[in-house]
Amino acid sequence: MNKQQLISIFIVDDNIEAVKVLQHMLERNFSVNIVGTASDAETAAQLIIQTEPDIIFLDVELPTMSGLDFCTLIRNDIKPDTKIVFYTGHDKYMLDAIRRKAFDYLLKPPTEQDLSLIMARYYENKLTDIPGNVSSKDHLPIILVVNALNEHLTLQLSDIAFFRFNQERKLWEITCTNNEVYTLRHRTTANVILNYSSDFVQIHKRYIVNVNQIKMIQDSICILYEPMEQIRELKISKNFRQSFMNTFYSM
Repeated sequence: MNKQQLISIFIVDDNIEAVKVLQHMLERNFSVNIVGTASDAETAAQLIIQTEPDIIFLDVELPTMSGLDFCTLIRNDIKPDTKIVFYTGHDKYMLDAIRRKAFDYLLKPPTEQDLSLIMARYYENKLTDIPGNVSSKDHLPIILVVNALNEHLTLQLSDIAFFRFNQERKLWEITCTNNEVYTLRHRTTANVILNYSSDFVQIHKRYIVNVNQIKMIQDSICILYEPMEQIRELKISKNFRQSFMNTFYSM
């Protein structure tokens, strides 16, 4: 498991209170470093070139220049992979933002859910650019999770024992081979998990197992290798029995 480096963020907004709110939410909930803020386009341009942020949260309505025009102006001076998120109280600019290849669009006042979606999408986007992520089975799958300390971690295939659907919270969780449990984001479905690797096989509507971690099948229950051999909840349901057996015995 690898800890991801802090993501550097720059905020451009002439509303000081709005800057404080966004900065607080980002620092409280995500592994980020706010490298700077600015209230006008001229100051922002100089500081952004100096700090080279990974993400720019950009207000659309700035004092001397619109954020849309500022985006066009600065595009050639920032890193090619720097993402711009337009940050505004109006959704009428959304089409213009898309035309300027904005990474995302955040409405004021921001919610933790909206920020979480943007940051999760950013990390996923970043992971797809890591060399080797899609060319070698030894590096797949790479799954992003956030632990209790708000650290963003990547899990390799060998880290994962099985996935469990938490019915109370209505989301999927990962149980790792070291007994750590991580939560996947709400829009993760069984199909998304299964598409990560052919080694992930669904045995029940609530369980998806890494077949590489199965030691034996006993009374329709998947028995895992040590140190997880005491787990007895991974029962193969009738609906998934045939597809699971086909996968297991083709190994």
